[in-house]
Amino acid sequence: MKFTDLFRNLLKEVILEAEGKNTHLEHLEDNIFNKGYEGAKEAVNYLYSLHEMLEGHTKAPISMTTKWDGAPAIIAGRDPETGKFFVGTKGVFAKTPKMNFTPQDIDANHPDEELRNILKTALVNLSKLNINTVVQGDMLFKKDTVKSATIDGEEVLAFKPNTIVYAVPKVSELANDISRANMGIVFHTEYVGGPTLADTTARFGFNSSGFTKTPDVWFRDATIKDLSGTVTLTGEESNNMMMAIGQADQYLQSVGKDMFNWLSKGSDVIGKDFITYLKAHVNSNIKEVGEFEPDPNAFAKSFTQSYIARMEKKIEGYKTEKKQDEARQQLVQGVKFLKEHVNNIVAVYDLYLKLIEAKLLIVQKLETIRQMPTFKEVDGGYEVTGEEGFVAVDRKGNAMKLVDRLEFSRLNFGTGRPGA
Repeated sequence: MKFTDLFRNLLKEVILEAEGKNTHLEHLEDNIFNKGYEGAKEAVNYLYSLHEMLEGHTKAPISMTTKWDGAPAIIAGRDPETGKFFVGTKGVFAKTPKMNFTPQDIDANHPDEELRNILKTALVNLSKLNINTVVQGDMLFKKDTVKSATIDGEEVLAFKPNTIVYAVPKVSELANDISRANMGIVFHTEYVGGPTLADTTARFGFNSSGFTKTPDVWFRDATIKDLSGTVTLTGEESNNMMMAIGQADQYLQSVGKDMFNWLSKGSDVIGKDFITYLKAHVNSNIKEVGEFEPDPNAFAKSFTQSYIARMEKKIEGYKTEKKQDEARQQLVQGVKFLKEHVNNIVAVYDLYLKLIEAKLLIVQKLETIRQMPTFKEVDGGYEVTGEEGFVAVDRKGNAMKLVDRLEFSRLNFGTGRPGA
């Protein structure tokens, strides 16, 4: 697809994922590990609702958000206690809050020079928006990080806040706005309540339309109230989605609720980090071989092997014979448990793959919504890539990530940006 075609798909209204102190977003398919049978049912219901939404039914109990690949997270606004304007990172929610009211505070709280420069830019410029609450956003650029580039033979302005490169044609109103701005940021979360910042809670879907406009700050956010007309499913796409979701649903019903009991039992036998280990093993395949293990039986076998290796390393690390013997007994019990429940592991992972298959059909369709053309750097050039991902939020405020993990987990493994 030509770059100019991508730009024509620019969507001006987006709502972003909340990543604040009170939110921890999980991948939709990981809901199986987190909540067992009820989590699996919840994931399937999310998929049905997302399909309904993409069909143009506005009453679907799900709203969609798009993730921007910005960094670092910036929290700014009026301190609920003093009313003074501050900026900071997620460190504002630490036991000893790193709230920055002055440039001197930034120097004292943050040793990283790059982060200090970002926060000083934010302190000066975000104060011009007359923010009367506390909000969180993702930093996209400073003036000195916006570069000229050529993509598909066209001159563009490009910036790379994290792993994805964003770019817009130089001959455009959007490029003019970006070039004039001292910084760019996308707001996505508001913190409400009090009386102190630590007492606030995160609220999704923040609308920044009340902020004072200034050419010094490029900012945005907006809710997609209705995807009909923006994303239109063909009959074949709709049927394929429903078939994939239906297969996951039927498989869930066939295995039944009792099959998930081993997940909670595993935490008793293997340890409180059992679920964490299980999810980590899924990611290890993405990191090491670049794909999900397609064979549930092979997954169950390799998970057992990784558990043995982890426990053997743990045993070697103990200094006393007593602790080593205790760990050996735990290893014996753990291996016995995994072998007794191998069929459960296979069944749960099989359902896991079915959920991913259905999810990816939805993600691929959603990727036709573009806030801004996105690329990844390859061999000195650029290659088109999708958005960082999406977030589905139900009416109760629960949220789950919808991400093509084979693409974006690979891009993000080992990537670091200045934080707290």
